[in-house]
Amino acid sequence: MSREGCFTRALAALLLVFVLSGCAGYRVGNISGRNLQGVRSVYVPVAKNASLEADLQVILTNAIIQRFNDDGTLEVNQNENADSELDVTIASVIRSATASSTSNILVTEEYQLTITAKVTYVNRRLGRKIFENVSVTGTTTFFSQSDLEESERQALPLATQDLAQNTVKLVTEGW
Repeated sequence: MSREGCFTRALAALLLVFVLSGCAGYRVGNISGRNLQGVRSVYVPVAKNASLEADLQVILTNAIIQRFNDDGTLEVNQNENADSELDVTIASVIRSATASSTSNILVTEEYQLTITAKVTYVNRRLGRKIFENVSVTGTTTFFSQSDLEESERQALPLATQDLAQNTVKLVTEGW
C-alpha cells in the first residue's frame, strides 16, 4: 500500500473517531429523568398575569406552544388528557437602563426588558409536581427612540420568546 493510501486511511479513521465521540452524550428516545418517563405530551393553559403589563398572557402562551412545537420533544396537547401540564404565571415586567447617550449621560439610549415568570410543571401520569414556582426570566434589549412606550411594546414579544425558550429548556432538559 502506498504512503498516500496509508495517510488517507489514517485520516479517515481519525475523522470517524472524532465524529463518533461528538455524539457520545446523545440518546435517542424520550426526555430523561425518572420523573418524566412516559411523558409524551404537555398541556399549556393560558398563562396567568400577576404583572402590571396588560395582554401579555396570550403572547407568552403562544410563544411557549411554538417553542414546544419547534423543539419536538413533547407534543402540545391542548386538552385535559395530556400526560403533563405546564402552568405559567407572569410575575413582573421590568425595564432598566443599560446604556446612556455618549453626548449626554443623563439621557438613556438603551434599555433591558426583563420578564419574570413562576413556572410549575406537573407529571399527570405520576400524579406529582416535577417542579413548582421555579423562577424563569426572559430578556431583550431595545433602544429608546422618539416614543419609548412604542419601543418597549415592540420589545415585549422578543422577551416573551426568550422566556418561552428558557421555560421549554427547563422542562425538556431539566435546567
